[in-house]
This record gives sequence, structure tokens and C-alpha cells, in this order.
Amino acid sequence: MAKTWAVAPVKIYRQTGKQGVKYAEFGEEASQTYKNGAPLVLDATSAEAEVWAGTTSTTLLIGFAAKDATGTTSSAVPYYEANDMNEFVGTLRSAATTVAFAASHMHGKYSLIEAASGGNWYVDANDTTTTKVEVIGTYPGVAVDDLNAPVIFKVLTDLQANQRLA
Repeated sequence: MAKTWAVAPVKIYRQTGKQGVKYAEFGEEASQTYKNGAPLVLDATSAEAEVWAGTTSTTLLIGFAAKDATGTTSSAVPYYEANDMNEFVGTLRSAATTVAFAASHMHGKYSLIEAASGGNWYVDANDTTTTKVEVIGTYPGVAVDDLNAPVIFKVLTDLQANQRLA
């Protein structure tokens, strides 16, 4: 029988190389209100960390927030880096609604979507146009037809800002 999983924000699943939380040397952009697990990018003008605009934005991801924004400009930004070694876990949704996990979701390339309220972000199986991540596995215990399945994903290599920050 299919299980309905609790909807949860993005978090680190496994680090297979670089260790621990990174602290952005570039600081937090002004007026940020993002939540733990939000995808982060660098502001094009100030080069400070801010939440990704979502939808059609092609801005490269630096990673995912390791805590909520402080709201204080230039404060330290702890985040888990988007790189080829870090794996993340997030809820699989279809836009803002539940989706039954299917084998066809494996190795699917999807975008991310912010919840209408609460500030949490999810893997959006409905958006295969503005892709940011690839589903590489499922959280232990997930079965076909489970709803709100937690999936393991990586940020696509060509969409990682750290590939261009060196």
C-alpha cells in the first residue's frame, strides 16, 4: 500500500567529498527571508548570497541554505555547496500538489519549486524545462506510488556556481 510521506524541506543527505557546512565569504544579500534548505545563488550586482528566484531563472546555484536567513546584510551564510560530491534529499512534488513516485522519476532532471507558504523548497517533477537537479535515488523505505516521496538528488554540474568560482 502506498505511503504518504511528510512534506519536508531540502536538506543534505550525504557528503562524499568536501566536508561540512561552508560559510559564504560573500555575505547575505539585503532583506533575505529564505528558510533552511532554500537554493542559494549570488546576486549579480552585490555578489552576496540570496535565494534563487525560481521558475525560469538560469542563475547558477551555490548550494542550499544550512539555516534560515538572518535578514542582516553581509552576515555569514552557512550553506551546503552544490557540487558533484554532495547529495541532497527533498520532497518530490508536481508543482504544488502531491505526485505518486514512479520508476520513471529516477534519473529525471527537474527544477525546484518554493511552497506557496512556509518558504520550503521541493523537487518539481512538473518542471522539466528549467532543470536544476537530477534524481539519483530514493530515501530508504520509499516505494513506487508513494506520495510526497523524499528523493535523493544532485545539482546538475553545469548549473553549479562553484564550477565557476575557482
